[in-house]
Amino acid sequence: MDYQHIYLYMDDSGKISKSEDYAVFAGIVFQNTSEKSKFTNMYRQINEEIKCKYCTEDNQTCSLVCPEIKAFSIKPKHRRRIINLSKEYTTFATVIYNKNLHGYIVNNKASKGRFNEYAQRRIIKTTINNLISRRIINPNLPVYLHVNIDEMPTKTNGYYTLHDGLIEKLRYGIINYNYGTIHKPILHNDLKLNVVYKDSKNDFGIQMADILANTVRHSFVINNNWFETSEYLRAKCHLDILLRLPK
Repeated sequence: MDYQHIYLYMDDSGKISKSEDYAVFAGIVFQNTSEKSKFTNMYRQINEEIKCKYCTEDNQTCSLVCPEIKAFSIKPKHRRRIINLSKEYTTFATVIYNKNLHGYIVNNKASKGRFNEYAQRRIIKTTINNLISRRIINPNLPVYLHVNIDEMPTKTNGYYTLHDGLIEKLRYGIINYNYGTIHKPILHNDLKLNVVYKDSKNDFGIQMADILANTVRHSFVINNNWFETSEYLRAKCHLDILLRLPK
């Protein structure tokens, strides 16, 4: 079968914690391999132009092994160049407001891991729905979803991995017996799903997601107003999809 290939890259910023107000997952989507290759080439060009400004070595000791340019250390003008690069692509974020979470989630490592996976599934489903509504994805044709996430150790108290949870949520739907609700599937043909955890220093898509996630979280920390910050992120940072959790 001919599959519709969708490539999704995601990273986090902040943690579920008593000491932080916000935790964010954010990222970028490519509709096909051509889009992905075009982005990689443009990001590589920017990286080549600015990477020496973040190197601690001098010309005599340079090993030609350049450090990754991380979101927390990037200069505003370089951040803007990379953020502007994202305007040609679909970008997304989910913002977790820690103060609205139940205490048993914030205080338990396993529960935090489970909520993180829930947040990832929610924003991925919301993003796929967005692509369907814009007719980028035909839900009646086969889909091959490539999910690439920055490496991070997680421990959950749930029964499903992220992979299995996404298959269930996207392809088969979920019945919540506790509340008597049915969440219908949004994809109606064959779904292949590949979830890969990557080292960000080797992947420009993950580096883009890192900068997006950090930008979203920093914006909310500075302003702490959902409406104003949402409008800013959509207008100035070209963010297409923004989800708030818990609802």
